[in-house]
Amino acid sequence: MEETVSSIIQLNNYPRDKYNVLVPVTTMVASSSLQKIMVNTVVLDTNESTSKDIYYDKLTKKFAITKVGGMKLAAAANISIVATDQVRTDGCQRCIEMARATGKPRVCGDCPHVNDVAVTVTIRVPDPSGGFRLMKATKEIDCTIEKQAMSEAQFNHFVPHRYAMAESKAFMRAIRSALGLAGNYTLAELKKPFIIAHVIPNLDAPEVKEAVANNYLQSMGMLFEQPTTRASLPAAAPQQPATEVPEYPDENQEPLPWDAPPQDDEAQGWGEDPGPDNGGGWGGQTEEFQCADCGRKIVESQGKNGKNWSPEAIAGFSKKRFGRVLCPDCQKKAGARR
Repeated sequence: MEETVSSIIQLNNYPRDKYNVLVPVTTMVASSSLQKIMVNTVVLDTNESTSKDIYYDKLTKKFAITKVGGMKLAAAANISIVATDQVRTDGCQRCIEMARATGKPRVCGDCPHVNDVAVTVTIRVPDPSGGFRLMKATKEIDCTIEKQAMSEAQFNHFVPHRYAMAESKAFMRAIRSALGLAGNYTLAELKKPFIIAHVIPNLDAPEVKEAVANNYLQSMGMLFEQPTTRASLPAAAPQQPATEVPEYPDENQEPLPWDAPPQDDEAQGWGEDPGPDNGGGWGGQTEEFQCADCGRKIVESQGKNGKNWSPEAIAGFSKKRFGRVLCPDCQKKAGARR
């Protein structure tokens, strides 16, 4: 508790004329020994000609913080972006409500607000109690107003980047609400360091230290492969006859296994009639296949290696290779067209 009190005293000792103190509450107290208060100091680049942290606002005659500078402040405050969503603009919402009331939808192409965009950014902000809260901010860009203040060339350059600009402005709105930032500063004010305090886990506490160590080891295990026991290979399945499960040819070699179109049974000389108990086909075949292109019945054929291909094997190879059942002749034609 002594460390927490000293942090609060150190925080209250920052004079406002020398520092920009961004603290959401007047007093911050750690709720338990598992927490402590972290005080961070952020110095923005205030060089007017080269700085990416600030820019000059011609309307207010002052300087504002850019998204780059806002990201620095967010990192120091442990603020993270949860979501960035494109939402309906006010003009689109009015058109939708009018269409529901009258039943006459309006054509978007004729609308002068067709290029308007609206973006909502959600950020996660740490609470003084040690928890987190979600904050949202929305920025809408009305292109009809922007066009009046720009030349045609400037507007054409602006339109493709309007979504990114709306996102940046919505993010800065959320950051200003979370940290109590002002919309504009003088250059002298921006030269003062920004002081940000927030509650973090106390790594000196044994419980927190153990939890952090376990999470670290798990993260390291995801990055580096851990040695594991070698699993035994399953026993090989018994081989089935080639006529039932054919060995398909390599697609990088000959495209098809046939050297001649199928012929009738007598010309092939495939032996005696198998008899009435096996369905009247070859090798116990009971299902008939027809070619999807020519409509012919697919019968058993002999491949280049002398192996007989059953109709099921021919149909299975064709489905695997061409996505449909084709006879050997039509498979040759389909392979030539590839």
